[in-house]
Amino acid sequence: MELSTFNILKHQNNKAGVQIEGALLKDLQKTMLSILKDFDSVCSKHNLYYSLCGGSALGAVRHKGFIPWDDDIDVFMTRESWNKFLQIFNESLGEKYTLHSPETTPELGMPIAQLSLNGTIYRTHLAPNRNNPGVYLDIFILENVSNNAFFRTLHGFLSLLFGFCLSCSRYYKDREIILNFFSDSDPKTLKSLRTKIFLGKILNCFSSSRFWSVWTNKINMLCKNIHSNYVSCPSGRGHFFKETYERSKICMNQTVLFENMPLKLMKDPSYYLNRLYGSDYMQIPDVDKREKHCIIECKI
Repeated sequence: MELSTFNILKHQNNKAGVQIEGALLKDLQKTMLSILKDFDSVCSKHNLYYSLCGGSALGAVRHKGFIPWDDDIDVFMTRESWNKFLQIFNESLGEKYTLHSPETTPELGMPIAQLSLNGTIYRTHLAPNRNNPGVYLDIFILENVSNNAFFRTLHGFLSLLFGFCLSCSRYYKDREIILNFFSDSDPKTLKSLRTKIFLGKILNCFSSSRFWSVWTNKINMLCKNIHSNYVSCPSGRGHFFKETYERSKICMNQTVLFENMPLKLMKDPSYYLNRLYGSDYMQIPDVDKREKHCIIECKI
């Protein structure tokens, strides 16, 4: 049984949502690109580090823009740049956007941050109950990681433990929507979901999603050494250990063209993409292996 549900949920077909295609997908990508443009402008003005990551980094290298079927944009920031972004958000972007994050909206139990465009709606199966669910930019935080192997391993296990508890707590909170949404899924997926919901029920007898969100965030930023040799993206698809990287290859960036727009990408994208997707990341996956969100509601 696979208790990490990130990968299996992104490939599910279900009765309660749709996958965006055609002209609507193009409109969605155009809107997301405008969000990224505003975000890039603020980061450039205030000298904040960010890089395209995940599928957006893969798209930048393989397609020079969006993966043709992609329906989100991912970036990551260093913890230091993220803390500065939090301080300047209201003044720089607060009128046009809403910022969801463990710091600003811990009650949502979100392990990442999302910059949502006001006046739009984009509700997916991964966050069915998010307030003000506008079209958004996913922001993942690169955390400092110790040079000491023992402390790095301890940090990783604590991050995985608290992150798993947060996930279970969120699944229990959204259990009715989730179980209805994936009622037609395969037995393996349903077993993983029900197990996490059951564990979430136990955890929520003593705590809440807010508690686990706050403490997962505290655990992830345990290391304060901004000059360590390593960073990790514990809220990413590979979690702490698979997404621990050499700082020198990730925390320096370069300018690349993404849909003909100059944006930032890590210094060594091949190192990152090999680690995250494997050596065949330049190969186009079969249709049934392509990751897409299932959309509950979309209004652009």
